[in-house]
Amino acid sequence: EDQHQLFERYYRVMNQPQTVSGFGIGLYLCAEIIKRHHGRIWLESELGKGSTFYFSIPLKQ
Repeated sequence: EDQHQLFERYYRVMNQPQTVSGFGIGLYLCAEIIKRHHGRIWLESELGKGSTFYFSIPLKQ
């Protein structure tokens, strides 16, 4: 599964048919911004149904 790679820079999921759009930086940038705010990002995915992305950022440091 691709979940562990989704937040890497330039990673793009290959789907069927073999069409890939984008540059593979959107989720990477989200993860970096969240990390710099001492937060975390994760996802839950169900094959054939889709994925839900979550993030949390602390209110205080």
